[in-house]
Amino acid sequence: MDVILRDFDGNTLSGFWQYGLISWELFYSCLRTVIFSNEDWAVYCYDESVPERQGALCPPSTDLPEPGTYILLGRDGSPLSVGLTALSARLRHPTISGTPARTDHYRNRVRQRDPGCLISGLPVIRDDYSRFKTAHIYPRAHDATWIERGYPSRITDTASLQTVGGPAKIDSVQNVILLRTDLHDAWDNYKFGVNPDAGYIVIPFVPGYDDIAGKVLSLDHITDPNLRPLDDLLRDHFLQGVLKNMKGAGEPSWDYEDAFGDGMMDLSRTDWGGKSGQDHLEFELAHRLHDIRISQESAAVF
Repeated sequence: MDVILRDFDGNTLSGFWQYGLISWELFYSCLRTVIFSNEDWAVYCYDESVPERQGALCPPSTDLPEPGTYILLGRDGSPLSVGLTALSARLRHPTISGTPARTDHYRNRVRQRDPGCLISGLPVIRDDYSRFKTAHIYPRAHDATWIERGYPSRITDTASLQTVGGPAKIDSVQNVILLRTDLHDAWDNYKFGVNPDAGYIVIPFVPGYDDIAGKVLSLDHITDPNLRPLDDLLRDHFLQGVLKNMKGAGEPSWDYEDAFGDGMMDLSRTDWGGKSGQDHLEFELAHRLHDIRISQESAAVF
């Protein structure tokens, strides 16, 4: 983080890596997601030379926060009680090559729709997809919450249920985009997101993504609205990035390659003893069993 927000006691409340894309207005919006307080609050420049540590007021605006440290105080500049939301980013794992999956039904349709990586603009040349992977916007293994949120009813894709992943429709091309292979895992890890409410601009949350920062998600080639990725899904993915990277000091990264990189799960690992490890193991099992379950459900329907 090169923009850091603390409370009066010095605890980190939020922060991000500034690529010149997050305005004070957007930062305030993100803060309303990750913090809570019963008092009205505002962001001020941090000034350690004065007892109250209060510098200039930084109100919501289109101006950009400069890298540095800021402090959250009451509207009158007094210390206030503030906490972090209990919400966390939705658990998600990159697709592991050793994981058996039936992907042709959505992979082929996305390849037909997208001429290249929708984030970087890298084109597919002579049908060589070696540098590309299809990525779900909303993870398949969370199809239960997908259904609870009513997303199946928002999918207008007219393809057959078998083609869109069964009644849940989570494999519709409205929930899948083509990405450069290295960006696929970063997308799954919420390293960057797309803000559909700001012209579909690509906003990384962490350093190292200068090559895509500020690019615009390529959608102009999609003339059929029934094939276009849903704004609600992009908005949800962006929210997960905010929760993972801008809540407190950010969530620690999980070493997926070390844990699952060979496609195997070593149950003797000590990682699985803690709450985080158990959550990741449970999710990976659900992720790998998803295709089998969906194929059984689809067979029952048809």
